[in-house]
Amino acid sequence: MRIELAKLLLQKPDVLMLDEPTNHLDIEAIQWLEEFMETFSGAVVLISHDKTFLDTVTKRTIEIVNQKIYDYRTNYSHYLELRAERKEQQENAEKSTTSIIDQYETLIDKFRAKASKAAFAQSLIKKLDRMDRVEVDDIDTASVRFRFPAPAHSGKIVITAEHAGKKYGEKQIFSDANFIITKGEKIGLVGRNGEGNQP
Repeated sequence: MRIELAKLLLQKPDVLMLDEPTNHLDIEAIQWLEEFMETFSGAVVLISHDKTFLDTVTKRTIEIVNQKIYDYRTNYSHYLELRAERKEQQENAEKSTTSIIDQYETLIDKFRAKASKAAFAQSLIKKLDRMDRVEVDDIDTASVRFRFPAPAHSGKIVITAEHAGKKYGEKQIFSDANFIITKGEKIGLVGRNGEGNQP
């Protein structure tokens, strides 16, 4: 993956379309890609869940929500702030519009049956028909929810390893590893990309 991506980038294309480019890269490769993107002169369309990478390499964020497109000339984190401001403005506008609609409908109901006020009621009905309704964007994009039954409780010590190792054929990946993993610990395995691959 790393070599194929490097080959593609070094061809100096005018437009790059990258879908999750950091998924199978180690830290060094991601840093190299970030540095490359800073000097890349072409256009890049990027899809990624890596927020740090997005913040580093992007200068424009396009949001598609409720069949509308919002174009922000900024990175991902600043876009999130601007999106929250936009939603707050929409909510305030919706409250204001709803209040006006409620007032008009109350007056229409009150004066519709009176001959002397019928013209006034009709003008309010026309205003209501012309009034733009404000919609608040539903930015909760969660569409799938999972529920898993609670697992059986393990003991305090989950794994104990003594003199553990791993190799593929003659290639020794690691050896003589001694460790204990206890309940609640979160472990990260770090190494160069391809370090654990079979030769």
